[in-house]
Amino acid sequence: MINDFKIAIGLAWMVKQEVMEADKKKLWEYQLPEVAATEPEILDVEQCLGHPLDPRYKAFLLCASGWKTFYQTLDLFGVHDLSRGKRKELGDHMLSYVEDIVLKNSGVNRADLLPIAATPYDRDIFVIVRPNSLLAGYVIWFAGEEIDRFPTFDDYFLSMVEYNRLEAESLKNQK
Repeated sequence: MINDFKIAIGLAWMVKQEVMEADKKKLWEYQLPEVAATEPEILDVEQCLGHPLDPRYKAFLLCASGWKTFYQTLDLFGVHDLSRGKRKELGDHMLSYVEDIVLKNSGVNRADLLPIAATPYDRDIFVIVRPNSLLAGYVIWFAGEEIDRFPTFDDYFLSMVEYNRLEAESLKNQK
């Protein structure tokens, strides 16, 4: 478990800087994480959603309310993206493309999924399972099929940092 998201976000940014330095062809954009959400903003989105946010995702949002290009072209949603705006529309749109049979095979219902990260450039979408579901708090990665699942938001976050580290290594090895 991540004890301090401020430290984890700082380490994630250091890894993103490694990717940026290795990206000689300028494949990706690089953005700092967004400014932290406030408690009133969290309460507002929870009221809008009709349920509390996952505590670990909430802990992240209180340190950084989202992160554009968190991994390649994938945006990690902030508090406002959960209830309105272009990223909410993108998340809902991408979730609608996940086929019912894929969801059934994953053991989840569409209504139990809250999009938390997506990209407009391919089919990747990350969802967190809402409370009152058997898999509450799990983060699931879909891209036509289930790619991976993470038991907590912390596991998801740390895995994406590792994917960024691997991207840096891959870019360094390109000639």
